[in-house]
Amino acid sequence: MSAIAGLIHLDASAVDRDTLHRMQTLLMPYGRDAQHSWHRQNVGLIRTLLRTTAEDRLDQQPLWRGHDKLALVFDGRIDNRDELSEKLEIAPEQAARMADSELVYHACLRWETETPKHLLGDFALACWQPEQQRLWLARDPLGMRPLYWYHRDGLVAFATMPKALFAIPGLTKAISEEQLHDYVCLIPMSGPETLYKDVYRVEAGQVVNFENGEMNAHFYHHFDPERELQLESDEAYVDAFREQFEQAVNRRLRSNGPIGAELSSGLDSSSVTATAAKLLAEHNQSLAAYTAMPREGFDGPVPQGRHADESLGAKALVRRFENIEHIIIRTGDETPLDQLQEAVELLDRAPLNACNMAWWIAIRKDAAQRDIRVLLTGSMGNFSISYDGYPYLAWLVRKGRWLTLYKVYKELKQQQPTLRWRRLVRPCLAPLLPNFLWRLRESAQGRAFGLKKYSAINPTWSKRMGSQQRAKQADFDTSFQPAWQGRLQRIQAIQKTENGDYNALANAYGLEMRDPTADVRLIEFCLAVPESQYLGGGQFKWLLRRLMKDVLPPEILDVKTRGLQSADWPEQIDRAIPQIREELEKLKAHGSASDYLDIKGLEKALDEWPSNNALNSQEAELRYRIRMLRGLSVGRFIRYADEQNE
Repeated sequence: MSAIAGLIHLDASAVDRDTLHRMQTLLMPYGRDAQHSWHRQNVGLIRTLLRTTAEDRLDQQPLWRGHDKLALVFDGRIDNRDELSEKLEIAPEQAARMADSELVYHACLRWETETPKHLLGDFALACWQPEQQRLWLARDPLGMRPLYWYHRDGLVAFATMPKALFAIPGLTKAISEEQLHDYVCLIPMSGPETLYKDVYRVEAGQVVNFENGEMNAHFYHHFDPERELQLESDEAYVDAFREQFEQAVNRRLRSNGPIGAELSSGLDSSSVTATAAKLLAEHNQSLAAYTAMPREGFDGPVPQGRHADESLGAKALVRRFENIEHIIIRTGDETPLDQLQEAVELLDRAPLNACNMAWWIAIRKDAAQRDIRVLLTGSMGNFSISYDGYPYLAWLVRKGRWLTLYKVYKELKQQQPTLRWRRLVRPCLAPLLPNFLWRLRESAQGRAFGLKKYSAINPTWSKRMGSQQRAKQADFDTSFQPAWQGRLQRIQAIQKTENGDYNALANAYGLEMRDPTADVRLIEFCLAVPESQYLGGGQFKWLLRRLMKDVLPPEILDVKTRGLQSADWPEQIDRAIPQIREELEKLKAHGSASDYLDIKGLEKALDEWPSNNALNSQEAELRYRIRMLRGLSVGRFIRYADEQNE
């Protein structure tokens, strides 16, 4: 993995080498193994490298061959090296001596802005073509690597992280109120705008082109909501799924050191871990599996339907594989605020789940100490391998498929003898209700999950910004009404997910995060599988359950509750109360933070901090774990962004 940056003066003025050096220094934490820059007249390019594959030892970026009239910086990993080499007519023995960036360089010579269509993997790249005075930038279809840009008065700059752009004289970390508002309200990011004024992002699956003083952008990749795979039998879907999933995992096992994996008691991480262990065993390689746990002896209350001890399922899985080393991570006396400043500074934004940052960072620091350079995750599994199929029920109702619906009910009842029709009324009908009726129904039953409950936004600012209207324009439902179009819902969710910054954050701890469940080809396959393959045989997530039925233990496959990350969060907040009061005082004194955040509401919540036994309700989780901690996280970001004025 690399961090990349560049300065291009389209007016032909010389590049300021001091600015280039400052940008490189700011990106060094994300590429600790090597740092190089290249400049020529009006252009300067930077690459800082974290070596995570054997081929990275061959990396010589920035790449510039004068006779080719092309310069390149590339951040990422190419998973279809053999396929790409064949297309480029590069002999296998020659390709074996080439870094991923070198292959991409040859691809850019051949296909120019069409290059990203031929690449498979996690990547961001920048290509400068001096004869055309053209710079173009691109990101992979899932946006697994970040890339930001800035354009003014003949200057175009880009960087993996915004912080490098702020080395440019005149560009400050001025906050975009509109984007900050949406962030506080959890309205998904759409479009190129970011939390900073004048700083824009290359969107996932997009090429951004600067030429002749103008900028234009287009998306080179789209997930097809109409494509549906038709196979001859239920078993054929499982066989095809097995092939796709194993290929996706295997593509992410190319490493120059030991490999680790996050392992919870959920289906996604356990499926990734089990499949990786199986594939690594074929080469006599081991796997380090990390499970985050509450403190030793924790027995606090958890919400109904959840469980705190995820090690039971994880340990049962580990016992099935001789090549897995199981590592339990407990964050002890940490509080959600202890790692917050570090995370904000490295992310250049506020982490949305502050109470998870302690174990998230602890796992990566431990892995780095063991010289692990690759950490497998399953973050996108809900949209691919473990899609539950719930929308299929409402789809059957909408289409009038009553016999099929009855068959599905009978199969569910066979697996769950106590199941009654009324338990299916909500998933069958809720997605089909007009939204205002859904809101009224949820409110009448005390389940309303509105903006005020989960967001710490200042009500006055919310009114001024027109929160509900902005949410509607972004096609974001603040009432979280379930959808009936499962395939379209997943595509929209994928397009609104921004994981690039967190992947760059992991680089700062010395390793690369790789998510097989975010493999483009695997996702395209999963989206094309008919809904009936996800809800069938009396089971939700039926496709994955069939695939893993003889691989995962009953402690994972048959468990009826879901694991709760940071289950000891009430104890963490309880320990942090003095820190939280101090933080709120700083936010009140800051100035603009009080304009954006409901500081009084947060203070009131802290004054009403309940006893431990009252903290296992959804109401308490919304008020404290989500609203308060996210509010404090955004507050810390506001202070970070305004630090030049303090």
